[in-house]
Amino acid sequence: MRRSFADAFGASVTYLANHFAWFGTSKHYDTLTQTFRHTPVGDFNAHHYRYAPGRSTFIVETDEATFARAGFARMEDAESRSLCQKIFADALGGHPLISNNSIWRRFPQVWNSRWHHGKYVLIGDALHTAHFSIGSGTRLAMEDAIALDRTLAEHGDDVASALPAFEAARRPIVEKLVTGANASAAWYERFAEHMALAPAEFAMSYITRSGRIDIERLRKLSPRFVARYERERG
Repeated sequence: MRRSFADAFGASVTYLANHFAWFGTSKHYDTLTQTFRHTPVGDFNAHHYRYAPGRSTFIVETDEATFARAGFARMEDAESRSLCQKIFADALGGHPLISNNSIWRRFPQVWNSRWHHGKYVLIGDALHTAHFSIGSGTRLAMEDAIALDRTLAEHGDDVASALPAFEAARRPIVEKLVTGANASAAWYERFAEHMALAPAEFAMSYITRSGRIDIERLRKLSPRFVARYERERG
């Protein structure tokens, strides 16, 4: 639908430079954690978190230059999975990576300046994408659907007034989250540069990457960490 009415929606799709592949693993991770690795061919990071008993998501990400040097574009799925498993062997603790259409992709940043056209309306990833590093894509889609259902119920058969009301209610919320997601995505686009920082500076850079947490808020949440950060910075 977005493609059919791209001009009417003011649709845009841009792709980030980093490449990522979405694997699974039998390794159990209690919470979202990250592993960053420097290798002879370049730098990698992995986002890993539990999604079911005995199963975790394991997203491997790398920059464009490393992707090319490693030769991932020429590899079969099994070879690509094997190399990633080797790179993150310690983080996996002997557990294998599991493929499920684990192709290498670049993240699409989708946005539409107008959310509806005639009787048509966009929600979820068709309307806006939020980088996987903030984990809000599914949440935003479900909340869009709930808000649309509620607005349609309030306006009865008057679709012409319901759709603008839906957009007016949801747009400020979505824009705030997508702005944070885009800032987080920009941080990951340069994650290799951040890896050169001292540990406390790296952690601070990571925690504040989306702009949703500043140092004063963090001081209340984690005073010992902020004290260490400020002490090490001198």
